[in-house]
Amino acid sequence: MKRRFFYLTVFGLALCLAALPVSLALAGEAEKKEPAPAKEEKKAAAPEKPAVEKPAGLVGTVIAVVPASRTLVVDVPLEKEVLRVGAEVTETTKITAAGRAVTLDRLNAGDRVRINFRRIATGDEAISVEVLRSGKS
Repeated sequence: MKRRFFYLTVFGLALCLAALPVSLALAGEAEKKEPAPAKEEKKAAAPEKPAVEKPAGLVGTVIAVVPASRTLVVDVPLEKEVLRVGAEVTETTKITAAGRAVTLDRLNAGDRVRINFRRIATGDEAISVEVLRSGKS
């Protein structure tokens, strides 16, 4: 019985040692596929685009509109807490009220809106803002 255990242990160890160079070689192939750029190439390479997340759409109340900095601040109720979203309004942001396109100046504090935005490296960017109910009722 002791002999059998000894031979199985030795055979298993030999098998592991024999497979080790093969696994190291396969790991080395993955690294070889993408050669690392030289230090000079890294400097000359164009800056990478910031990571962009998928758009998120939420319904909330406009707290502030700042036309000078093209920023919209919306409070979104989430159960017992409130999420405050400050999003930059760009030239491509679609702002609508009653199915018609409007400008950022048309939005007022107290308006109920649906805002679709995405997170970018510099903050949040509004994709679309739809006025659901005007705060001037």
